[in-house]
Amino acid sequence: MNLRFDREYYLNLKMQPLAGTSMVNWVKLLLENKFCIDWRFIPRTIYVTLMIAVISPFRFYEKLKFEKKIREINIPPPLFIIGHFRSGTTFLHYLMGQDRNLAYVSTLETMAPWVFLGSEKIFKSMVEKRLPEKRPMDDLEMKAGLPYEEEYALANLTPYSFYHGWYFPRNIEYYFRRYVLFENVGEKIKEEWKKYYLYLLKKITYKHDGKRILMKSLVNTGRIKMLLEIFPDAKFIHIYRNPYKVYLSTWRLYEKILPIFSFHHIEREKLDEFIINFYREVYMKYIEEKKLIPEDNLVEISYENFVKEPLKTLKNVYEKIGMNGFEEAEPYFKKFIERYRNYKPYNYKIDEETKKKIYKEWKFAFDEFGYPP
Repeated sequence: MNLRFDREYYLNLKMQPLAGTSMVNWVKLLLENKFCIDWRFIPRTIYVTLMIAVISPFRFYEKLKFEKKIREINIPPPLFIIGHFRSGTTFLHYLMGQDRNLAYVSTLETMAPWVFLGSEKIFKSMVEKRLPEKRPMDDLEMKAGLPYEEEYALANLTPYSFYHGWYFPRNIEYYFRRYVLFENVGEKIKEEWKKYYLYLLKKITYKHDGKRILMKSLVNTGRIKMLLEIFPDAKFIHIYRNPYKVYLSTWRLYEKILPIFSFHHIEREKLDEFIINFYREVYMKYIEEKKLIPEDNLVEISYENFVKEPLKTLKNVYEKIGMNGFEEAEPYFKKFIERYRNYKPYNYKIDEETKKKIYKEWKFAFDEFGYPP
């Protein structure tokens, strides 16, 4: 049985992120997916195509004006927030984004990565009008200037992104294995992926006058080795959460975003199998590859401790990885924490059969992160 979408979503056109891609990338994706678009999503497809055409002149202008300057930029070692979806990474990202010494990739920059340097004023208002006030999966606020996941930007720059599996979910396993695990992928594609990643970070570095960039991409949890090949001195903050809560919350994530992003449907059973496989394989890879990170460049925190004592946890993070600026940023951290003091996460219920399934599939993670069965 397919994952059910309410009818209203079929005419929800303006929140599809690929409206900010290039025509070349769009055509490549359509060819890769054999133009397999369910008829209900034809209006969304037309909208994306029209928006790409509208943006194209601005993209050429930006390339002419900034390309040479961008090529000359040196990127300071980034700071990566990693973990699984629904593990508190967004709140951590928002909180650390209050540090004025750090740059980040904003929602605008992920949705319009080709044009944010030369045409920001034009596209910022367009993005703001298309965003909901709150994120559909957890009610955290959404604004064009807030931190966002750079994987959306990569998906608009290149076909080599896992998030294309959200847009074409019947092929989600294909995008996961190729562009998170990089299984059976040649060196040419790996180098192309690195090139686009560097291009994005150079643009962000140029815009923010050389500040260190705070990144958050959950799929990077499975790319540690690849990231260290580009940035050997990068620092990593890994946040983890009780696997039962992660499973239930990840299901809520997909139920909320796939109706907004997709060009076709996916069977519930296939999606559930994917959620199980993704967590297992990403975390098994992470546990192996984190050994490559120098000890002083990695800190691991639990979601439960973080939401209980966010300021104390954040201070420990700064100290553990040798980052300066906590005292300077502390008033901004406190102000942000106070805004969310009464925030209540979604309350999940889990049945015994599901608990047994999750524990059987993810037992290694319960053991690794110290959660009781």
